[in-house]
Amino acid sequence: MKANIIIIEDEPKAQKHLENLLELSGFGIVVDACLPSVEATVGWLKENAHPDLVFMDIHLSDGISFDIMEKTGLEAPIIFTTAYDEYAIRAFKTTGIDYLLKPLTVKEVNQALTKFFRTREKYLNDWMAKSIELKHHFQNDISINRKDRFLLKSGKELLPFHIDDIAYFFRSEIVFAKTYEGSQFSINTSLNHLQTLVDPNQFVRLNRQLLTNIGSVSKIKPGRAGQLVVELKPQYHETVIVSQERAGWLKKLLGHI
Repeated sequence: MKANIIIIEDEPKAQKHLENLLELSGFGIVVDACLPSVEATVGWLKENAHPDLVFMDIHLSDGISFDIMEKTGLEAPIIFTTAYDEYAIRAFKTTGIDYLLKPLTVKEVNQALTKFFRTREKYLNDWMAKSIELKHHFQNDISINRKDRFLLKSGKELLPFHIDDIAYFFRSEIVFAKTYEGSQFSINTSLNHLQTLVDPNQFVRLNRQLLTNIGSVSKIKPGRAGQLVVELKPQYHETVIVSQERAGWLKKLLGHI
């Protein structure tokens, strides 16, 4: 059992202690990065493939770690490590799978890692089931008003676009639509809402930032630790990473036998 992880911790002694515990754990843990702040973590996640697992302190030098998820759409499971217990409820409303109070012990870290590896396959199965259920719901619920056209704002004008002209919707502070011609328009709604308006056979959610027309996928290639790197047309401004858990689903959707 192997996993690529990052450690988010602003105390050097605590960081080193956790690294030592991970070495003693007996699991195949590869530490990709140790990051000391919200700013450093956001920057790293924007430039690198997201890890399989995150060990995350809550109080950091420039804020609290929940800000990282809001700014990056981090979806990886998180094991929180902190000296405070008042954030436990909020932590488990994220992708948190465990909440360890400092000082950490080998036993606690091993138990948290065991939980991660046991639930990773279950997460995949649950996610696939939910995706199929959601797709059937959209297909069968005649009350859903799918949109074939969108009026997109350009300055003071509103321009009509057919849904087939839109390559993808993406979130960057606000939500935008990107056309195949490369034009970009802001939209005053959320990706979650847009997902209820489009055909789920045509538009798929690659991650929290992207709702993608399947026709805009130009290439997929292997990434790290079973992940996929997806290239879109027109090109997206960041590297598009599909997690290991979703890689098989996307290949099948694109026609892999």
